[in-house]
Amino acid sequence: MSWKADELRLRAEELDAELGRNRYPGRSHDGLAFAVVTGQGRLIGLLLADHATGIPHPQLAGPAVVEAVHAARKAAAEVSLVKMRAMFGETDHRHRRSPEPDEVSIEEIDFLDGGLR
Repeated sequence: MSWKADELRLRAEELDAELGRNRYPGRSHDGLAFAVVTGQGRLIGLLLADHATGIPHPQLAGPAVVEAVHAARKAAAEVSLVKMRAMFGETDHRHRRSPEPDEVSIEEIDFLDGGLR
C-alpha cells in the first residue's frame, strides 16, 4: 500500500472514531419521542414522553419513534457528510446519474394501456 493510501486510511479511521463519539438529537413533532444517534447514524438513545404510556392510541408511538430517529439521523448526516466530503475532496455533491438513452422515463409510461405515450 502506498504512503498516500495509508495516510488516507488513517484519516478515515480517525474520522470514523470522531463520528462515533458525536451525538445528534432528534424529536418527533408532537414531542412524544426523542432519539439520539451517533455521527454514524447508530441509535444510542430513545426516550418516550411520560404521557406516552397513557395515550388512548398507543400505536401512535411507533410513528413518533420513527420520526424522532429520522430527525436525529438527518442532523447527523448533515454534519457528517460535510466532514467526509472535506476529507475526500468532494465539493459538489449534486452529481446525479443521468438516464441512459435507452431508459424510459416514468412520465412516458401509460399505466392504463400498458404502453408508452
